[in-house]
Amino acid sequence: MHYILPFILLVFGTPLKAQESLDEIQVSDSKDGPFSMYWEENKGTHIFSGKKNTLTDLKQIPKLQTNNYRQATSQTPGLLISEIPNESLAAITYRGLGDPHESYNVLLLQDGLPVAADMYGYPAHYYSPALPMMDKFQFIRGGAGLLYGPQPGGVVNYLSSPLHKGQAFSGHAGLTAGSYDLLSTNNAVFGSSGDHAYGVEYFRRQGNGPQSVNSDFSADYVQLRNHTFKGKNTYKISFNGYNSDHGEPGGFAKASGTNANVYGGDLKRATKRHDRLKVTRAQLAAGVERRLDEDSELHVNIWGQAYERFSKRQRGGGFGTFPSGADEASNTINTQRYYGLSGEVRYRRNYRAFGNEHTFSGGVLTYNIDSPLHEERGARADANSGVTRRRMERATRTNSFFAENRFALGKLMVTPGVRVESIRQSIDERKNVGTGTTRSDERTDTQPLFGLGLAYHTSDDSQLYANASESYKPITYQESVPLDASTQISEDIEPSKVVTYELGHRGQTEALNWDVSAFFLRYENKFGQVGTTSGVRFQNTGAGTHKGLDAATELKLTSFVDALKPFGSFNLYANIAVLDARYTRGSLKDKTPMYAPKTISRVGLIHSRENRYKVALMGVIVGQHYGTDDNADDRAIGTYTVFDLTADVNLTKAWVLSGGINNLFDRQYFSRVRNDGLVWALDRNFYAGVTYQF
Repeated sequence: MHYILPFILLVFGTPLKAQESLDEIQVSDSKDGPFSMYWEENKGTHIFSGKKNTLTDLKQIPKLQTNNYRQATSQTPGLLISEIPNESLAAITYRGLGDPHESYNVLLLQDGLPVAADMYGYPAHYYSPALPMMDKFQFIRGGAGLLYGPQPGGVVNYLSSPLHKGQAFSGHAGLTAGSYDLLSTNNAVFGSSGDHAYGVEYFRRQGNGPQSVNSDFSADYVQLRNHTFKGKNTYKISFNGYNSDHGEPGGFAKASGTNANVYGGDLKRATKRHDRLKVTRAQLAAGVERRLDEDSELHVNIWGQAYERFSKRQRGGGFGTFPSGADEASNTINTQRYYGLSGEVRYRRNYRAFGNEHTFSGGVLTYNIDSPLHEERGARADANSGVTRRRMERATRTNSFFAENRFALGKLMVTPGVRVESIRQSIDERKNVGTGTTRSDERTDTQPLFGLGLAYHTSDDSQLYANASESYKPITYQESVPLDASTQISEDIEPSKVVTYELGHRGQTEALNWDVSAFFLRYENKFGQVGTTSGVRFQNTGAGTHKGLDAATELKLTSFVDALKPFGSFNLYANIAVLDARYTRGSLKDKTPMYAPKTISRVGLIHSRENRYKVALMGVIVGQHYGTDDNADDRAIGTYTVFDLTADVNLTKAWVLSGGINNLFDRQYFSRVRNDGLVWALDRNFYAGVTYQF
């Protein structure tokens, strides 16, 4: 508890004003459209000047009924979604910066709070917020590492609906059914009483995936929030709970072979009949914020989490093969827990000097996670317990200092920044039957990060921007001690570091939004996977460069075509990410990094009419790429194009009918490669639902 004492003293010893979790970014809407280019110079205690951001207002598209990330990211250029048939978790990567598995290389936040099991020691996102419960989807690139810390692929921030004093009593209750036995319910109540505003939300989804056995899933989400407004103070407390259980039916092989489950054959066959993954998570957060005076404010947040991951996986299988041999009659049972208490203080002050108004922002973060691991060997393929083979204690203790200053020089804004993180990780192995020996290891890394943002306002509604920022990927527990028997770990693995350079122009008018930028990334000590006959080897694969172009625009057609105005609003959007990524040094020199397609294009048309209905046709086109860094043919992912058609119809003021067709043109494809094979993406599927609003 010693590490949280300074924060408790600050909260109760100083008059403060509350804050939305780890400084939720309250982003104002753009000019009538779902796509926003956001470049407000300051917001809360954050400085965004010179940083590239994209915000999608999820209320402007038909209501998401499940965790369909194709639709949620449709207006976000460059994000690559590795699709999972049962939508069990988010698998996201960016600009070819690493494996999207559990979004390892992107930092996910919910209302500003990290949702990873351990964002330093084990940045797996087995939990991601329920998209139907979210209000906005934000993606911060470039200088995100200075704002929040690790992971080179930027920050995804899921934003809940805001609560405010005097909020009218309202809510909804909805039920949706669809293909593969999909059933989901989305319910919420919002209101206020005196100085309090509250929100209570619950979402559940369940169903069966496309494979005939062990493809079922279920997940429950609950969110409770209360904001209390007392003079200059606002106190906020929130609870997020999650529980999921889903089968892992195994993958497919590209080529025929012994015991192979070949992709292109019977896609309903499952190689793993008993593999399961169960995740339980609870997080309690409290925050307080005070505007100290006209020019300054202070934000403090404390949050605690309890997280459990349980898996059982049959032995004796391979890449897209059925288990065989002596091992197939047993399984590996793995239980990992992550719990801890963390806190953050952020301070922002505007000040005048040399005839201009400037802004300073700074703060400290303490992040603390304990993570015991217990591995067992089950005597049957479906065993839930067995003989202990490995037991270890793991811990992460991180202290961070960060500061930025925006200097205003007329139309030019110059923002240098620094972040220093001190990370202490320890592993104490108590038992290891596999090696017959145990080891204890403690490691402290200090990571200084520097950045510089520039913004030049070419008009009130447009600007040139540039950014040069450092980010990094810490060594995780999994790089220290492999948890998968088929994964090999290099003994001399080192932290990775990324330097990103970006130059762009963005703006908006009443009819048009745009954001176009060129980027260049230098990746040193890159982590990568190399396929082997016995599994996958995880190692530093050398250095690489990632360069390209991001371009996005939204056009309000009714501003140009008067004949359309009687029929409502028509918004056409398009975005493209062009990427050239190459290893420039190391054993993989001249190879293309995994999950680095040359192009990712998105296009769509969103039509709405006076709150009567919304209809959206949204498509994504992803170029050919590889699922491993050695560009193995059996891990190659082909080009695919997928369109979704969704709609909401307001039958009355209270009743809303929703429906959609995902994968409208019934494309057969896969976008995910795991150690156990290729993962088939869903074919054409349907859903329909009804919601009562009050």
